[in-house]
Amino acid sequence: MRVFPVFALALLSSVFAAASDYTDSVLTNLQGVGLELRPLNIQSDLFDLTYEDVESHALATLEEYDVRLLTPMEQDVMPGQPYLEVSIDIAHAQGPSHLYVVRLELREMAQLERPRDRVVSMAVATWERKMMGVANRPEAITEVLDRLLRMFADEYHSNNYEDE
Repeated sequence: MRVFPVFALALLSSVFAAASDYTDSVLTNLQGVGLELRPLNIQSDLFDLTYEDVESHALATLEEYDVRLLTPMEQDVMPGQPYLEVSIDIAHAQGPSHLYVVRLELREMAQLERPRDRVVSMAVATWERKMMGVANRPEAITEVLDRLLRMFADEYHSNNYEDE
């Protein structure tokens, strides 16, 4: 009878030890990121939101949150070529109300395994957060983007600056 609890404890401890290997964040040892914006998908004439405004706002916000932005040259030589991709979709609902989805993804180059020496490289999302809701003004969209960038910055700093 005593063998079963000991065996169960040994089995569970190995399972928990294996699971702890996967608790590391994908942001650990990330030295910085690039930034790319997907084309804005705004299906409304009422929202005055431009690509350039969103890009400059995102860059300024990342700088404010102390997230290191890689230059294009640095990004090309950085392992995985990490970059944040922002996508914004807005559709007019009714009256002043607009439905929105704002997505922030950390994308990195990865190689997919294929048989017979064939390697497929592509950018895959390794971290993603998104928010959706209803907005009545364009500033609400930039506030949502700020919250997503803050989430990224907080996790980025918690996994890279513990010694400070």
